[in-house]
Amino acid sequence: MAEKKRVLIIGGSGFVGAHLVVAALAHGYEVAYTYLKQPFPVKEVQAKGYQVALDRPDERLEACLTDFQPHTIIYCAVPPFVYANGDEVHQQVNVEAVRRSLEILGRVAPDALFVYISTNAVFGGGRGLYREVEIPDPEVRQDPYRTYALTKAAGEQIAVQNWPNTLIARTAVVDGRYVTGALYPRTAGMVESLKAGQILVRFRDRYISPTLIDNFAEAVLEVIEPTFNYRGVLHLAGSERVTDYQYASYLARHLGLDQNLIQAESIAASPAMANSPRDHSLDVSFTQSLLQTRLLGVEAQLACLFPAE
Repeated sequence: MAEKKRVLIIGGSGFVGAHLVVAALAHGYEVAYTYLKQPFPVKEVQAKGYQVALDRPDERLEACLTDFQPHTIIYCAVPPFVYANGDEVHQQVNVEAVRRSLEILGRVAPDALFVYISTNAVFGGGRGLYREVEIPDPEVRQDPYRTYALTKAAGEQIAVQNWPNTLIARTAVVDGRYVTGALYPRTAGMVESLKAGQILVRFRDRYISPTLIDNFAEAVLEVIEPTFNYRGVLHLAGSERVTDYQYASYLARHLGLDQNLIQAESIAASPAMANSPRDHSLDVSFTQSLLQTRLLGVEAQLACLFPAE
């Protein structure tokens, strides 16, 4: 019998990572994951957990990689956005821990595939529909996501420069349900407001690429298959560019709720968002040409998220 391929999810107890653990198990892989404090939220899931700190050098990272010897590593760890000493923590998790992981892999699993989960936030210029070949420009951001964007772009470069067998998988505005079934807070908040008859204010001039977590995980599992030979940057995001206001309108219509409760506002009216890019949507057409998995538009995402509605 052929040996099961081993997949390690670094950051596997978070929203994205937990879905990747479940998806990898469903595809027949032997799966392990790292976590900082809380192990996997569903005890029945048969994956081996390793407690590893990524915000500082931790010998447990080498112990994990040496013990499990993965064929594929999916790096999706990310620190909270609100964090004491946030700049340093983002640098450690998004950059330095990537560097340490690759140094260790060079000794224990030199042929492994390394998948770095990145983000549309690396594009700060606000032109939108960014393609995979475009150069990130996070340095132009002057908003709360600046440090996150700078360090994710640096992490991409560390991976590409130090590990030839690398895929950079950028995504955007990932939403859906936790593996426990609860709605992600972004969508849950909108649904609760609309059901309560409350006004919901959304930007009419900020463009996004909403992504359903299940669709994203399905696409990631396709690109780690041995038959997928492309190496470089992929945009694994929703296929539709919409405004925040349009997304909320789609949601209300799908759930049969009052669309008149959704109030359109300009991003300029929000001091907290005044310096945010107006458009960091992703063009997924090149990536889609490589995939059998269909990257979903908003209506198809909502049909998956609320199948009985």
